[in-house]
Amino acid sequence: MVKELVVYPDDRIIMCGPVRSFKDPSLPKLLEDMKETMEAHNLNALSAIQVAHPFNIVVIKQKDGSYLELINPSIIQKEGRFESIETTSYYPGITFKIPRFEKIKVLFEDRNGNMKSMTIEDKELSATIQRKLDYLSGATPLYRLDQNQRDRVIQALKDKGVYRPEEVCPLFSKKDYITSFNSKLLFFMGLTLFAPLLKNYSPWIKNHIQSFWQFDKFAYILSWILMIVYFFYAQYEAKKYRQCTSCQIGNQIGVIGKHLLIATAIFLGALFFLKP
Repeated sequence: MVKELVVYPDDRIIMCGPVRSFKDPSLPKLLEDMKETMEAHNLNALSAIQVAHPFNIVVIKQKDGSYLELINPSIIQKEGRFESIETTSYYPGITFKIPRFEKIKVLFEDRNGNMKSMTIEDKELSATIQRKLDYLSGATPLYRLDQNQRDRVIQALKDKGVYRPEEVCPLFSKKDYITSFNSKLLFFMGLTLFAPLLKNYSPWIKNHIQSFWQFDKFAYILSWILMIVYFFYAQYEAKKYRQCTSCQIGNQIGVIGKHLLIATAIFLGALFFLKP
């Protein structure tokens, strides 16, 4: 049966577990389903996780048309390095240049549970096996790129209209909790400025002028700390949601500047009216 491929931005590429039972009839069925899926999509290799089965299984179509089944594979020897030009069904239409090992030795089991090993000297096959094993560990080719290359690939996908759900700008940002709390803090700081006007009408207020001053000093420092936290969290969101205008540096500076300006104005007022 032809299986549905897991394709970006589907995030079901996760760490896979080993195949433990070789007598389970679902194992040969999965292997045959993977082959049918490869034929249907014109693929030369497939990891089980790419059809949403989290098991350490790789199937590769060889040049003679036969299939190589690698169950619980691991690379036990590596030699040489080269730049491999690769494509993958997980990122349709994207080409990667990834450093791979030229020669590898793979330890694996066949569908009957027999342990085998194979030395791969063909660069193309070596790169293919390495790429498919990356998937088994929960990684995709994107993880093999440096930050600049990764950003270019993500942008190329966005140009195609493809986003991860978490890359879409949220309606409410967690950093808004920081500004909301700080706004309430500034509100109570502002209220303390009315204390000198009311001290003649309320003995309690008159007796707590010093406490109001101490509160304003603490709140002013806390406001600065909150805005520093806001800035760094906003930078994190700016990288995560690149298309979100509320995460851009100009907007961040505007929000921080407004809050700190109000805090400073209130603190200077407290310094003038409340400080003993």
